[in-house]
Amino acid sequence: MPALDLQQLIDRHPVGRMQRRVLLLCLGVLTLDGMDVAMVSFLSPSLLADWGLTKAELGPIVTSGLFGLAIGSLVAGPLADRFGRRRIILLSVIFFGLMSALTALATDVLWFSILRVLTGIGLGAAMPNATTLVSEYAPTRRRSAMMALTYCGHTLGGALAGYLTNALVQISSWHWVLIAGGVLPVLYSVVLVVALPESPKFLARQENRQSELGALVNRIVPEPLPEGTQFRLDEPAAGSRIRVAGLVSRRFRLGTLTIWTGFLAAFFIVYLMNSWLPLLMTDVGFSLAAAATIGLLLQVGGTIGNIGIGWLMDRFGLHRTVATGMACAAVLLVLVALAPRNVAAIGTLIFILGMFTNSVATGFPILSADFYPTSIRATGTSWATGIARFGAIAGAAAGTVLVAAGLSYRQVFLVLLVPAAIAITAVIVKSRRASTSDPAPVLTNA
Repeated sequence: MPALDLQQLIDRHPVGRMQRRVLLLCLGVLTLDGMDVAMVSFLSPSLLADWGLTKAELGPIVTSGLFGLAIGSLVAGPLADRFGRRRIILLSVIFFGLMSALTALATDVLWFSILRVLTGIGLGAAMPNATTLVSEYAPTRRRSAMMALTYCGHTLGGALAGYLTNALVQISSWHWVLIAGGVLPVLYSVVLVVALPESPKFLARQENRQSELGALVNRIVPEPLPEGTQFRLDEPAAGSRIRVAGLVSRRFRLGTLTIWTGFLAAFFIVYLMNSWLPLLMTDVGFSLAAAATIGLLLQVGGTIGNIGIGWLMDRFGLHRTVATGMACAAVLLVLVALAPRNVAAIGTLIFILGMFTNSVATGFPILSADFYPTSIRATGTSWATGIARFGAIAGAAAGTVLVAAGLSYRQVFLVLLVPAAIAITAVIVKSRRASTSDPAPVLTNA
């Protein structure tokens, strides 16, 4: 019996119940992930008041979790390519839930920061592997849209963090925000254990799991398949037995470097705004409630942008959509800087800005999942995310420096034009020189 090409088999059918289940489960993972990541920025005013900190002393609290995110992303991808996406996602969700709850016990900046690093490791491991899993269930024609919908969870979680923080701080204290952020993932891990399947493409690379793959494929596609059907993956080889080294092999080097550069610049923008926007708005003279609302509008705009970018990428192309989105974000940065100090005006512009900046940041892991073969896809996506986390750290740290130096929000937004230009340039270079991987020998797993 000839081996069936797994991707072609999935492409022949519409998105089915199993694929929708995987998307929804991974959307839940990213929602909890995004909620925990955004929580600290909403807790910042409470920590300033409770511990009597200065804004400069708040820096380690804001950036420590981002270091953990980078570590988790860099480590978890190779592990997922070796041990499976499902196992790493489950361990990550349980770990960041436990660490978040423990952070509520911190009594000073040092312990809070250490526990946020540990929490970040779990968060950084969960997100890229969840989106990789969705990409490997998706038909090619719907891959960008399904991945983008999954990433909506991150901005949706950021918005939920605002509501949760506001509600719990008013009735109790900031400690309960972190406890809730820990208990929810641990409870959700039970759902994942029961309902989340392994990646079919990962199973296709495991010779001893072909029967498991056959049973899974019969649940993915309505087409009846004979017992004992074998599957193959027609895609280029990684170019190296060491997965991380494969990312910078000759075949993938230019694409890898441009994805890393553009993603890093996009995260610089996103995380500077996520970390410091509420405080920048209070410095303008807006109330805490108004500043929190503007921060919330940034996340809601990002969620709506993520819904749209996947459809646009499938329709108009990955590179063109990402470059155009960042160009629109640059225009919005200027408009925010020039806008009058009015809550309605700035809030509206921030909402639209969030649509572009967050959706562009979502576009880079989609570019990554499209660019790399299965053998290094989780490594490629997670390393791109991990490298981008250093842009997030730099953005949060730059916000600390800029705010401490007394720059106004107008000047801060104009500074962000520099990373916007870098991101646009990186996407253009990739689209012209490394839009797809070079031809390579076909991998056959039969």
